[in-house]
Amino acid sequence: MKIDITDYNTNVTPTWCPGCGNFNIHLALKKALVELKKSPSEVVFSFDIGCNGNGGDKIDGFRVKGLHGRAIPLAVGAHLANRKMSVIASIGDGGCLHEGIDHLIHAVRSNYDITLLIHNNQNFALTTGQITSTTIEGKEMYAFPKGKTEGNINIGELVLSLEPSFYARGYSGDIVQLTEIIKQGVKHKGFSVIEIMQLCPTYNKESNHEFFNGRISKIEKNSDIKKARSYVSNKNKLYTGIIYCNSKIKDYYSKLENRKGKKTELVNEVRNYSIKNILAD
Repeated sequence: MKIDITDYNTNVTPTWCPGCGNFNIHLALKKALVELKKSPSEVVFSFDIGCNGNGGDKIDGFRVKGLHGRAIPLAVGAHLANRKMSVIASIGDGGCLHEGIDHLIHAVRSNYDITLLIHNNQNFALTTGQITSTTIEGKEMYAFPKGKTEGNINIGELVLSLEPSFYARGYSGDIVQLTEIIKQGVKHKGFSVIEIMQLCPTYNKESNHEFFNGRISKIEKNSDIKKARSYVSNKNKLYTGIIYCNSKIKDYYSKLENRKGKKTELVNEVRNYSIKNILAD
């Protein structure tokens, strides 16, 4: 069956601000899945709360939306239940690095075979632009007119410190490269972390096309973690592409001794069990 990008469309009209990076991110995501010849019936999307989460009804497939910061564990559960599905989690920098940072850390170290899209627009946009741990220091934000008082979190440095199997960085203004990055992330057997530098013309006007285009430098797939760390710590350039990939790290499910040799998925093994004997005891 031929898969077309319109197969992923829904009849819901997007409500994002004009110029929002989510338009391009969703287009790149749909293009990637179509080019991978995956139908909506083969994909599970786990959406977080926030502007990224508003995309939950704008792309077809099996979709679930959870509490703020909890998109990753929902995706993990879906993957472990049925590995035949491609599972993609979508979360903002706020939810991921605040309420959800523990989920990010443990998903990297466990290396679940799912793909994570971190929409990094450097603010909590849905609630009118509060600061996050990626907001530029000194930037005036809602409730913080003199800028944030806390330190920063560099997503790339955090993820690479955990020695992941896959970390990439894309830009919402470059659909072609972002499409290819998402394709590589979905094909990778392990936890694929994809940070997407996202335009937010309403609450982060300083980080516009001119800002990114003057700093972005594209790279090919890299397997040297020292080089990867130098890429993400560079203060003058923003490197995009497959920053680091290590295919030798086994994914979580492959290391489960009690699942070796099993032909069925966990979702096929769910059935009713009698507890009469337990109650009798």
